[in-house]
Amino acid sequence: MLAARLMKRLGGPLLGLALSGAAQAHGGLAIDSDMCKLRLGPFNMHFTGYQPEINGNREFCEDIPKLGHTIVVMDAIEPELREMPIEVRIIRDTGDESRLDAVTVVHLPPKTYMSGSVPFEYSFTTPGKFVGLVTAGDQGQYVSRFPFSVGIPPQHYGHYLLFLGVAVLALGLYRYSGTKRRRLMAGRA
Repeated sequence: MLAARLMKRLGGPLLGLALSGAAQAHGGLAIDSDMCKLRLGPFNMHFTGYQPEINGNREFCEDIPKLGHTIVVMDAIEPELREMPIEVRIIRDTGDESRLDAVTVVHLPPKTYMSGSVPFEYSFTTPGKFVGLVTAGDQGQYVSRFPFSVGIPPQHYGHYLLFLGVAVLALGLYRYSGTKRRRLMAGRA
């Protein structure tokens, strides 16, 4: 009974705190009101990924869940982006970006997308870590760099939640036993 009351009182805020680390975004990508945004300086693009043969029409906007055919669509939110050349490059994350051509797996040269949509498709065959580079502007002055993984299962935070639950329960039992002991001492006096 006490544990249930404590979980009801503290469980929600503590659970939210524990999970907040799992919801952090990668680099230039952010989840904002269920919308995946890629930030390019003062501009934003909506970012959506699909793997239709694997997950049907289910969307993702950060890590790519499985290997295989992947469709990515980036949509300009501000109209100014529709008038700028946009370049997209996906590279293997080797830690060395000095020779971009050697690590590039997808490259869309600078082009103005009047529709505002920048689509590309690629079939990932090897799991690993990658970096997306999106550049906009006549001199490439707006850049977004976002790391992501492909085909690497997400880490589960169940063990953290279990530890948190045990800690909350132990704290509740400790406080309950102290209150009970004080009442017993007060009754004897």
